[in-house]
Amino acid sequence: MEKTWVQNSMDPNERQFVLKKFSAYYSNANIQIPSINQREFGFGNIKKIDARHLSFGSAEAFRTYLVTNTPLFVSHSAAYYERPDATPMERKGILGADLIFDLDLHAEGKYGVYAMLGKVKDDAIRLMEDFIVSDFGISKKEIILVFSGNRGYHIHVRDTDYLGLGSEERRELAEYANGIGLNYLNFFDVSGPKRALRIIGPKESDSGYRGRFAKAVIRAINEKTQTFSRKFSNIEERERFTNGIKEGNWSKSSVSDILERLKPIAEQLPIRSIGVDTSVTQDIARLIRVPNSIHGETGLVAKIVPLANIDSFNPLDDALAFGTGANSILAIEFNEDVPQLNFAKSSVGPFKKGEKKELPESISLFFVLKGSAKVIL
Repeated sequence: MEKTWVQNSMDPNERQFVLKKFSAYYSNANIQIPSINQREFGFGNIKKIDARHLSFGSAEAFRTYLVTNTPLFVSHSAAYYERPDATPMERKGILGADLIFDLDLHAEGKYGVYAMLGKVKDDAIRLMEDFIVSDFGISKKEIILVFSGNRGYHIHVRDTDYLGLGSEERRELAEYANGIGLNYLNFFDVSGPKRALRIIGPKESDSGYRGRFAKAVIRAINEKTQTFSRKFSNIEERERFTNGIKEGNWSKSSVSDILERLKPIAEQLPIRSIGVDTSVTQDIARLIRVPNSIHGETGLVAKIVPLANIDSFNPLDDALAFGTGANSILAIEFNEDVPQLNFAKSSVGPFKKGEKKELPESISLFFVLKGSAKVIL
């Protein structure tokens, strides 16, 4: 397990100050874990998970632990167990497991990801709507969308029809979403002589990748006509071809290499621009960050995102655990240069190494937990 910066960055007084803030948050946090007595828990300070194989008989006991012991990282099992605190794993007695999808963003530099969180959110929405709901047939009522607290999103599927899936079936679902093995040419049946090819392919109304592909081609031809083919600048030519796609007849075009021109569109279809982490989905014994807990490297909440508000959700505005007003100012000193960020509905920074600033707690503790600043006590 990768170690965090925490192990050598905080002095004891600073750590105690930060953990008191975490404890105060947990005293009132809205943390609801279904079947909590059947979950395994893991906690971390030096690593994200220092200890696991812990269990709690009730939500009250779990909250008491968080308030009194206050780890920096809190995770629970995707799985439900008869004996969640038993070791080794074989003795736990697995009863089933939530289906988990993890999307993470990677960018250059410590702060590069935060200007790109909208992109990973868009992929999470697409994964949920196009794959989990549309292709897998899962109701949104059985889906929990969670900002990870740092650079991505977790999707928890609690549909009972999926609880009993094994690792191999879960891997296949993740690979399907990632488009692994996808070859768009398999969508087509080509027949006839070269000069009069008959190309039968997917229709706009088809489900799954076939329908998404047909819609994407129609959209590309209408929005990027010249890029696709100059011939489609002719409105009649363009409409004849797109109407043919709606019928599943891709032969209604004078573009001779039409199938080859479709390749760039096919490459953009899957989620692979960021990618579902297959290892997380297939690992039934995986521990995943507790929804609405604090991420110990950012001070941001692993926030449950209401699906009705997902379009407007911005983690750096809406997943703050601590104060943002004039009554919650905390003095810090930067130990490295920090770029400008849009944070807590304002523009923050840039800051230089050695600079001292008084900022709202949510902003100050974000920089402290990122290892870029020290609290001035």
